[in-house]
Amino acid sequence: MTVHHQYRRAAALALSAMLGLAACTAGPPAPAPTPTASPTASSAPGPVTVQVEHLGLPIEITVQPVQVAGDAALVTIGFTMPADAPEGTSLPLSLLLHDPASMFNLGQVRLLDLAASTVSDPAQDARSRSVSTHELLTLTPGASVTAEVVYAAPTSPEIAVLFPYLGLVAGVPVEEVATLPTTPEDLGAEGAVTYPSAGIDVFTVAYDDSSTARVEGDAATVTLASDVLFATDEFVLTPEAAAVVDAAGEQIATSGLAGEVTVVGHTDDVGTDAYNQDLSVRRAQSVADRLAPVLGDGFTVVVDGRGESEPVASGSSPEERAVNRRVEIRFTTADAGAAVDVPAVAPVPEPDAPVSSGGEPVSVELDAAGYDVTATSVVRAEGYLVGSLEVERTSPGTGQVVGLFGSFAEGRDLERGLGSLTTTAGAYSASLLGAGGRLYPGDYVVEEGVDGQADRRAVIADRFLDQQVAQGESLHVTVLWPDLGGDSVDIDVPGRFRITDVPVTEP
Repeated sequence: MTVHHQYRRAAALALSAMLGLAACTAGPPAPAPTPTASPTASSAPGPVTVQVEHLGLPIEITVQPVQVAGDAALVTIGFTMPADAPEGTSLPLSLLLHDPASMFNLGQVRLLDLAASTVSDPAQDARSRSVSTHELLTLTPGASVTAEVVYAAPTSPEIAVLFPYLGLVAGVPVEEVATLPTTPEDLGAEGAVTYPSAGIDVFTVAYDDSSTARVEGDAATVTLASDVLFATDEFVLTPEAAAVVDAAGEQIATSGLAGEVTVVGHTDDVGTDAYNQDLSVRRAQSVADRLAPVLGDGFTVVVDGRGESEPVASGSSPEERAVNRRVEIRFTTADAGAAVDVPAVAPVPEPDAPVSSGGEPVSVELDAAGYDVTATSVVRAEGYLVGSLEVERTSPGTGQVVGLFGSFAEGRDLERGLGSLTTTAGAYSASLLGAGGRLYPGDYVVEEGVDGQADRRAVIADRFLDQQVAQGESLHVTVLWPDLGGDSVDIDVPGRFRITDVPVTEP
């Protein structure tokens, strides 16, 4: 196992960008950029204005400085369609940006504090409705609309706002105010208001599907598949498994913070509770016995067994039970947020789908429809990479871009805890190719699991691409990845497409 790159969550730096688009400060708007335009820095605090397109329609977005009072933050956003937009066109913004709780809101617009490595969904009231403008926001040529959203207060002097289909607007300044000019009650909130916010986590899957790694702040968990480590109902490591444990130990010794390392065994739900509990402890002990000499002085290995009580997949299919049979190695990273490349003996897989390179589009056929996918930019931002992809329909007809980034989670990817809508039509599987495994888009906990159940998570990418796209029209897709380091990346969606040697640019 190797660490491809480690990065520090440092004090906030100036970050002002529209990834794959252009950004400017208050004043006359800049002309619309080419898809590969580099982001530019703000010259002074103030609103951030960007030019974007959706299905060929031009839109100007202006995000005002975020106002913070106590634990709450107010984000005010203006949308304008230029007067010279195609006559007779109409864009219902509320249908692009809403959450499932109601039709007219901005519930899918998220606030990213990349310097602090946190993401916030809109605040929610007692009816689980987003605390935002609840109106039918429709753009027509020459028209402007304004919307407001309340979030948990960020801690950094600048933040980014992630819009479905419209990209990431970064470099938005944060300012302290005595009171918010618009309160949750003004936006129709009823009862107690909660302010969801969570850390940005990193998830990696080995190319041979034998192991995963998850990094949550400074807490790292390397998960080894029991089916790789042990024969059925056995607890003695196979020779191949010993090599995998050795590789994990060498990496932990290099990148982990000296102290306690916990090895936890888990089983599936076949057999009695007592049998599975005993087997989980024995398997964890076998891994710990192999691991301790590799770690050496400074590390203390602790063994635990959870039997079948903490499944990561809730079903009982053979695949889901295989995912639940596992041994976890938990440790503290020396550098918070380290992107851990999992131990694996398998090389980078050969492409199983169409391939392009750099800024060239890759042509994809899906359900009798054709698409060109182009990586318009990958920009380094506060220890992350923000990717912008353009998806253009090239075939006749109109339809939804569903399944282009995968149709369902499988294998160790089931551990991620993403919802079925995301794994059907989201950009959840747009991964970067590392040395030992795939680095998936960042994710975060939206609902903690209870009674041993897995957490429910959301991916930091477009989560549900359900827009109807006609021939010649294109959608913008945004993805946030951990930073691998280096000057280029390879983007891969298994069974769909691969784009190699995409240059990484600085903000």
